[in-house]
Amino acid sequence: MIACVSDMQQVGNVDPGPTVGTQLTRQPVHRSTLLWETPAGQVVPGVLNCRRRSCKLPEHGLDPRIARYINEAGFEGLFKVPNLEVDHALITALVERWRPETHTFHLPHGEMSITLQDIEVMLGVPVDGLPITGAVKMEWPTLCLELLGHRPPDPIPHPHENTSILAGARLRFTWLDALFSGPLAADATDEVVQQHARYHILDRLGTILFMDKSADRVSVLPLQFLNPISNAKRYSWGSGALAWLYRHLCKASESKAKQIGGAVMLVQLWAYSRFPLICPVMRLPLPPVEAGPFANRYVI
Repeated sequence: MIACVSDMQQVGNVDPGPTVGTQLTRQPVHRSTLLWETPAGQVVPGVLNCRRRSCKLPEHGLDPRIARYINEAGFEGLFKVPNLEVDHALITALVERWRPETHTFHLPHGEMSITLQDIEVMLGVPVDGLPITGAVKMEWPTLCLELLGHRPPDPIPHPHENTSILAGARLRFTWLDALFSGPLAADATDEVVQQHARYHILDRLGTILFMDKSADRVSVLPLQFLNPISNAKRYSWGSGALAWLYRHLCKASESKAKQIGGAVMLVQLWAYSRFPLICPVMRLPLPPVEAGPFANRYVI
């Protein structure tokens, strides 16, 4: 009993740190500060809202003609990632350990982080190739017409620009989904097939890798790398997605943050692989075992 009391006294005197502020300079605005310093009875930061959108494939699977172009682009692994539920509490717990100064999780046993190898193995995303750098100001309606076959309506001026179908380079998912919801026609031209393939690629990129905090829009920036579609294979999509995730982890670690975007599913899968005791039931491989991302292992 005496030992238990002593241990509790030691826990009560724990200094949450950092003891030296020369490196972890963002501690005053980090969400962990409020967890340690908020007086009893007052509200502490709650669970983050992880922005997420369902990424289910068509009921009867992808048309083989569309799948061929997706494979040419190097995204066949990304299309094998199952539609998993996000554990908001788990993501929040990891964000509380994330340090924007070092881009690592500070854990009791040391520092850990998500790497390019993780995104390649977990999600099947290519990490080799050129950096994803391109134009940020283009005639986006014209580009959509050229590569998707549909031109978005003209933007609505300020102050109601958020109601526009196309706001800057961000397109509403619902408008895009409605255009490509039907099956591909049997006599579809090769150009139409490529337009459908670009839509599916854009949907997967915006849903799994580059989700923003709106959750109802997708960036059309990647379209410039999909002309022709096979051109996408030249780029390191994994490094771009990882940088985008790091940015969202850093913003979410701030004390006033309420939500997080980016590849939150990657964070969850990374936690399952590194801390097996918290992972759900693992899916046994069924013969014949096909190559694919490790995300297929988990049943959630």
